[in-house]
Amino acid sequence: MSSETDLLPSAVNDLPLIRIASDLSMMAWEQMVAWRSSLGAQLDASVVDTKTSPNDLVTLADAQIESLVRGYLAKVRPSDTMVGEEGAPGLDPIDFFDAQFVARLNSFDPSGDDLLDMSDNGPPLEWHVDPIDGTVNYVRNIEHYAFSVGVCEAGEAHGRGLGEEQWLIGLVASPGLDATWVGAKGRGAYRVEGQLSGGRGAGRSEGAAQSDGAALADGAALARGSTSAIPARRLRGTPVGLSGRLLATGFAYTGDNRGPQLAKLLTLMDGYDDIRRCGSAAIDLCMLAEGKVNGYAERGLGIYDYAGGGVIAAEAGAFVHRGGSGGPTAAAASEREVRRLIDSI
Repeated sequence: MSSETDLLPSAVNDLPLIRIASDLSMMAWEQMVAWRSSLGAQLDASVVDTKTSPNDLVTLADAQIESLVRGYLAKVRPSDTMVGEEGAPGLDPIDFFDAQFVARLNSFDPSGDDLLDMSDNGPPLEWHVDPIDGTVNYVRNIEHYAFSVGVCEAGEAHGRGLGEEQWLIGLVASPGLDATWVGAKGRGAYRVEGQLSGGRGAGRSEGAAQSDGAALADGAALARGSTSAIPARRLRGTPVGLSGRLLATGFAYTGDNRGPQLAKLLTLMDGYDDIRRCGSAAIDLCMLAEGKVNGYAERGLGIYDYAGGGVIAAEAGAFVHRGGSGGPTAAAASEREVRRLIDSI
């Protein structure tokens, strides 16, 4: 794949929004692992419910993770808005997790035993969160599931056209694949093996990123120190000359919506040798960033489904069209191909 093995740059790792997203992913990772032992082949109704169909699943883990994220953001970014899939009420992470885990969070203030307000003077932001993207996979112990978060300026989530949305950062974390992907506007996309864990160093690293806008501003009050060097791979999409072409896509859970999608599949696949359907839009977009697939197209997503992965794919060099709630979402190496995918889906 087209990537470079190096360290995660301080220009990415030291961004306050990345630090916050890292904390969110740590909480989600902890709970996805903790809940897995409760989910078996029987899909027990005590921990699993259905949404639109028997295979469109929601678990107690989904709701719990969303509650923790909402409770965390209410303290750390109280002026921002969190948009989640489940609409779960907030839950204070300080009251939920043990002290050892809480101490690992970037925003934890040991002198006050609480979370720091890491707001800035920039415009309010929207945090679009999918607590578990690929819930069916998660319940059935298929490894393609992930926590996903994307951050944009308030009111920008529905976009103004191809590539014009003001998305600032994206993070996708998959315990099943033991990987975390991150992207920050203008700073590239990266894959980290395992978790992007929190931690506090002696001080900010020299050359740490300065904002290209108030929403990405940082400083001593917002980031209390650099973490240790983190190995990462810079992602640049599919290398020129790689044989074969793969398209990642997904299908609706209900037959009424699935029929029209299948009818368009032949046209959609024009120029591709095969499709991949892993069951997580967030991971599909990260695979595009890594160059494992050449294109991605799907209709019917929520904004939280593509929010994190869309930033990562774009920062790896892909053209990304975000479909809003339910519209066509597509990403590929060229704007022309993205428009063709949109017209075909």
